[in-house]
Amino acid sequence: MRLIKDKNVFGWVMYDWANSAFATTIMAGFFPVFFKSYWSAGADVNESTAMLGLANSLSSLIVALISPILGAIADQSSGKKRFLIFFAYLGALLTGCLFMVEQGEWLLAAIFYAIGNIGFAGANSFYDSLLPDVADEKRIDFVSAKGYAYGYLGGGLLFLVNVLWFLMPATFGLPVEAQTALSQGLKKDATVIHVSCPADFQIPKKFETGAAIVTSHFVR
Repeated sequence: MRLIKDKNVFGWVMYDWANSAFATTIMAGFFPVFFKSYWSAGADVNESTAMLGLANSLSSLIVALISPILGAIADQSSGKKRFLIFFAYLGALLTGCLFMVEQGEWLLAAIFYAIGNIGFAGANSFYDSLLPDVADEKRIDFVSAKGYAYGYLGGGLLFLVNVLWFLMPATFGLPVEAQTALSQGLKKDATVIHVSCPADFQIPKKFETGAAIVTSHFVR
């Protein structure tokens, strides 16, 4: 039993390790810069800023609209691990799709980013709800803090690697052109996010299923 619990904790913590790569590298780091300098090439600075803000706003609005439903499912459903995997892979897939977006195609880049952001936020809803299932009451604070620590470490390390890719592309065998190097980096980020999410933990089957999950949330 102890081995299973430790395995569950490891899977939960390592998900944060991988998941934070999207927040540090894509959301906060390179996407805003790359969006304005490459995908919005030739556009007015104010216009490209507005485009980026629109992509963020629309994805945030969609997340806000679906959050009550996702929250109800996360609280009551026995299938929240499956939902976690679905949203995590959605975010990773759409991040990888950025690799295929050509210069000047800001709308397609914004769409891929917005959907990827929805996947990231949706996965977080289910990830957070799994903490009580992988850690008992005595260890829940410790495991939560461990997840945060691994998240900052994993996200920070990958961000550092991305910066090195960007500054010294030839050293890592990437094309010398900065834009192409960063595009390759985005593809590699999606791969890292994909392979680094074990999500390998067991969930007790003690929850409601069906339409009652959604309706009960709004009734309360």
